[in-house]
Amino acid sequence: MTPLPGGVGISGLTVYDWEAADGLCGGTPHMHLVCSEAYVVIDGEGSVQTLTTSGFADTPLRPGDVAWFTPGTIHRLVNAGGLRLVVLMQNSGLPEAGDAVFTFPAPVLADPEAYRAAADLTGDRAAAARR
Repeated sequence: MTPLPGGVGISGLTVYDWEAADGLCGGTPHMHLVCSEAYVVIDGEGSVQTLTTSGFADTPLRPGDVAWFTPGTIHRLVNAGGLRLVVLMQNSGLPEAGDAVFTFPAPVLADPEAYRAAADLTGDRAAAARR
């Protein structure tokens, strides 16, 4: 077992079930600069897509599976049907305080105001609006 240094946040997550531009249901690719993260699958099916210096991976997720990744791993959850997780995250609260970095087109990344608007996490369907 790898320890999680710092405070640990534990939360429940139902993965988005609406379609993204690529036809898959799920979240927006992002990474955490200093936080490790783990997913424990409690229901449903899907996958976690990751991109590291080793390349791209699409890891299937089913009840009982655990997926773990370190800071700097670009990741995205894909919901293939009712995917629900328990999420363990290092440094509880830090991701919401600026640790999460979303992947957006270059013009959005280059403009702080456009990035702020695209990354807004408020509202019921903020993730859907980002797309």
